[in-house]
Amino acid sequence: MLGGVAHVGIVVDDLEAAMADLPLVGRWSTVLEWETTVRLADGSVERRPVRFVTAAAPAHVKLIESAPGSVWAPTGGHHQLHHLTYWVDDLEVATSQLHEAGYRTEGDGLEDDGRVRFRYLLSPLGLRVELGLLANKPAFDSWAAGGEHR
Repeated sequence: MLGGVAHVGIVVDDLEAAMADLPLVGRWSTVLEWETTVRLADGSVERRPVRFVTAAAPAHVKLIESAPGSVWAPTGGHHQLHHLTYWVDDLEVATSQLHEAGYRTEGDGLEDDGRVRFRYLLSPLGLRVELGLLANKPAFDSWAAGGEHR
């Protein structure tokens, strides 16, 4: 339905330690820290800094530093699978397809102007999927290859 997995997101307690612990992943991009806005399924909005890094292609593994009390909250252990990401042309169409398959929306990552940049959904068994807008893929690929992001 969505094509191949674009990247695997892992929540970690210490970003730099996790990068050092995973040398087989390959070369890491620069670490980014963004003030990230997420609108949760209940309509509440949270804004917090989030630090993350990604490995270069072909196998993108993204590490996200845990943030207690958020969708990036630690769940135990040092490395926790957080999500599988898929690039999609249309968030609403892909979301509708996943809702029909029993997924529920967990939250939307918002741009500063309120547009949805990414969406987290949970499968009936709790697997988190991130839908990312295909229009943002070139910036992600540039960052993963060692360039700037955004």
